[in-house]
Amino acid sequence: MFNKYKKQITEFFNYRKQYDNEFTYNRAIKLVDCVNLSEGETVLDVATGTAIVAIAASSLIGKKGKVIGVDISPVMLAQAREKIAKADVSNIELIESDIDDLEFPDNSFDTIFCSSSVPWFIDIPGVFDNWYRWLKPEGKIVFSCYSEKSFLTPKIVQLCQEMCNIELPDWNSITGTPEKCQQLLESSGFKNVVVKQEQLGHYLTAEEAKNTWKGDRIWINPRGNPLLDLSDEQLAQLKLAYDAEIDQLATEKRVWEDITIFYVYAYKLNHNNL
Repeated sequence: MFNKYKKQITEFFNYRKQYDNEFTYNRAIKLVDCVNLSEGETVLDVATGTAIVAIAASSLIGKKGKVIGVDISPVMLAQAREKIAKADVSNIELIESDIDDLEFPDNSFDTIFCSSSVPWFIDIPGVFDNWYRWLKPEGKIVFSCYSEKSFLTPKIVQLCQEMCNIELPDWNSITGTPEKCQQLLESSGFKNVVVKQEQLGHYLTAEEAKNTWKGDRIWINPRGNPLLDLSDEQLAQLKLAYDAEIDQLATEKRVWEDITIFYVYAYKLNHNNL
């Protein structure tokens, strides 16, 4: 299942050839603003995508510093290379790799970034364990993720449970509260966890809201996709129910889509500083 899932992830991001926009740019840049980067730092940008974070970090750490950007999508990395060349940046190295295949020596990085991609990982606690090892003492990780109440996904999950008695895994559930983020990080050894919360939500037309789920079996999640087990009739009934829920949520034909994002950072401290 995991190999199939990773193939789905790669294809999903390969199709996003126009990834950069105001939303994705601002969301990523705020990660860099969360912490202070010093000249000469070594930085890892996990799931670097089009290198928004990597390019911003590279200018702060200077020529003596280095950024390593890693992504599973060759299409994303191709866009990143074009942007890096255009920006005339020489201190960024890009690696095409799955996070589970990555290995670095212990104490390699001063800072590790990851913009909005942690929930895609199959083994989030294992990833955090690795990041802790890879960080130098006093190093920091910075990532963003969404609340478990974000988007209209909870409505789909609820209807699947009520109508079909299936548990549809929510992409945001594992890191979906500040408490969950803190517990995961502290279990890996991180200290001084900070979770900043911001609302990026907006109003959709009722039609736009209904189109957030088209009644298909597409559900990319490392914990499985029970929609594959439903009949066409069950899917059709779910879609009708989902559209009816949207109509009930609509006020003056507009629907609020909550997009609560968490900006999370934490530190690997020396025992003397605990």
